[in-house]
Amino acid sequence: MSNYIGKKFMSSVSAIAVVAWGPLAFAQDSSAENTPQQNADVGYDEIIVTATRREERIHDVPGTVSAITGDLLSDLKAKSLVDFAAFTPGISFQASSPTTNKVVIRGITTGGNQLNSAIGLYLDDVPIGSSTPFGAGALAINVGLFDLQRVEALSGPQGTLFGANALGGTLRYITETPNLDGFSGQVEVEGNYTDNGETGGALRASMNIPLSEKLALRVVGMAQNDPGFIDDPSHNRENLGDSRMLLGRAALLYEATPDFSIELKGFAERLKSNGYAVSMRDPVTHQPIEGDYDQSFASLQPSEAELYLGSAVINWDLHRADLTSITAYQRNRLQGTTDFGVVYSAILGAALGPAGVNPYILATDATTKRFTQEVRLASAGDGALEWVAGGFYSNEETTQVVAIKNNADANGFLFGLPIGQFDLPSTAEDFSLFGNATLRLSPKFDVTVGARQTWSDQVFSSSGIGLIVNPVAPTTAIMGTGTSKESVQTYLFNVRYRPTSATTLYTRVASGYRPGGPNLQTGTGTANQTFSSDNLWNYEVGLKQSLAGKGYINLSAYHIDWTNIQQVRNIGGVNQLVNAGDAKVNGAEVSLSYRLLPHLNVLATGSYTDAKLSTAAPILGLNNPGARLPLSPKFSFALATSYDFEVSDTIDGTLNVSLRNVGNRNSGYEGSNVAFLYELDSYNTVDATMSLRSKTGWEISPYIKNVFNVRGEVSASTVTNQFLPAAAVPVTLSQPRTVGVVISKKY
Repeated sequence: MSNYIGKKFMSSVSAIAVVAWGPLAFAQDSSAENTPQQNADVGYDEIIVTATRREERIHDVPGTVSAITGDLLSDLKAKSLVDFAAFTPGISFQASSPTTNKVVIRGITTGGNQLNSAIGLYLDDVPIGSSTPFGAGALAINVGLFDLQRVEALSGPQGTLFGANALGGTLRYITETPNLDGFSGQVEVEGNYTDNGETGGALRASMNIPLSEKLALRVVGMAQNDPGFIDDPSHNRENLGDSRMLLGRAALLYEATPDFSIELKGFAERLKSNGYAVSMRDPVTHQPIEGDYDQSFASLQPSEAELYLGSAVINWDLHRADLTSITAYQRNRLQGTTDFGVVYSAILGAALGPAGVNPYILATDATTKRFTQEVRLASAGDGALEWVAGGFYSNEETTQVVAIKNNADANGFLFGLPIGQFDLPSTAEDFSLFGNATLRLSPKFDVTVGARQTWSDQVFSSSGIGLIVNPVAPTTAIMGTGTSKESVQTYLFNVRYRPTSATTLYTRVASGYRPGGPNLQTGTGTANQTFSSDNLWNYEVGLKQSLAGKGYINLSAYHIDWTNIQQVRNIGGVNQLVNAGDAKVNGAEVSLSYRLLPHLNVLATGSYTDAKLSTAAPILGLNNPGARLPLSPKFSFALATSYDFEVSDTIDGTLNVSLRNVGNRNSGYEGSNVAFLYELDSYNTVDATMSLRSKTGWEISPYIKNVFNVRGEVSASTVTNQFLPAAAVPVTLSQPRTVGVVISKKY
């Protein structure tokens, strides 16, 4: 295939959402290619979505898909996943660093040390990042949210239309398309101050330029600096955990005829941070070891993430069918330094005594170059049989260098010898054929079936030197090559019944998988040379009920079987992937949106997620089933209100107040001596924003995030506790109270 060129009021964040907040909009199941929900006067029943790659009313979609529109992102003053996760169904996360996140949907994760993603991550229709653990596939870059059309979250496995890794679901960032109809633009300036930190700010601009009747250009630029708020007084460091973003985006649309168009897109983003936003906590009492926002690391821990992507999208209306082609090439790079002084001092000190105790760091640098091509054909019209079929090809090449260094030595050596350095080139190639078909048995009843066949081919090579790689001859490289070939099928089955135009009932059965692959080999031995794919089945029932044009109520319940789970086991300081245990997830989700008064709208969402290992996992030290999966809260709740008002004939405004609740979660597993447990406390944050808009296009928006300055425990890492159970736990904290203002002008 290589020559063939062919993504407290209760507890946490697993909610469905559909709401029109005055001039904003938050729509469950809204994957609309056009965005009528951005108009507050558009009714819920009129929203058109394409979650199934076809246009249909949001009310009719048989499944849980949510979207937050660009207008709502703007009113929330959302800058990253952290800011909108509480309003997105089933999403939780670990803030690995200010530059990246590990995203979780419906509890499908093995925790903070997970190496490969269990969700699909897309920019428009292009999967971004690596699909393997060798290119830091589990780390999702924080995509800039300015001038987006919407962010979509598709819950449950999306294995037929979105391919591998989408076990828990899919997260998509949808950009705005150039508009042929007229010139428009926006410029905004932001300034803010964060408690325990410093001032920050941003400059953002977008412009839509029609170049002719058939040609239009849209350009976006952004520079953003979010201040750090963590200090390290022991080493005289302040304001750690900052995030500095530069982003540029351009799209050129050529509409040759009403039936044929080509859109060329370019995206570039670079994120830098001076350290992790973590505070050291006692593993038992959760009390700060020093100050509330203090840490102590011997070494600096900077990180950097880059994404460069170019794509060409062809849409061709063939009248009897619609043809879409998406060709893309991307380059991702992730660099980071992590202080592992305690971990490697424990490992090497046990063998070497006091001489083995040093300030060690783990430096990683992974670059992935990936080409993808998707072609799909969808039937036109609303006949008795509707279908979509296509093919997908991905070819990625990753170069990764991982080095364990002694920061007390200019060369990073110990006793004049390298400790451990690995050069890890790898390739991954996938080819898939997929199809969905819907048979309308009557105007009220239809059935959808879908399937995807994927062939995967991976090659992973390693060249390692150093004391922990080859203790007998540390300067002699140990070479290894592993291969993996898989043929995997995934399926979809939906039944939908619409007794009235206001009611939709559905059942959904879908499967997903994550590819297996080879492991890193060292001279000290490994747990296994390869690991297998893990698989998941989701069974779901749901009800969608429109409330006479004033809102909606949606209910869903699901059961997930997850088998042969890919887990991480650290052996002699080297992470290995192993298959250990099965899991079951039972959940229910509810959302209610209602316009109480002509100018007042209320949204309430909640969910229940019970995610546990259903078998023992002895390799993790878990000899009995029942351990709770990491990072996902059992209960979740979110509440938001929006009130529209008029100041004068030329000025109107909107006041938004929202409560975001994150329930208690685990880092690690209860009872494990490998993935140690740290119970993350539940917390609530309240945000308030106000927007004043003039008819001349000016807008001023003061805001307060985290009004009550809550120190929420977002995530934690217990890697060190495997070696020293009493060691302090680095806990990522929520951003302290931040006061700011955004001034913008639209034209």
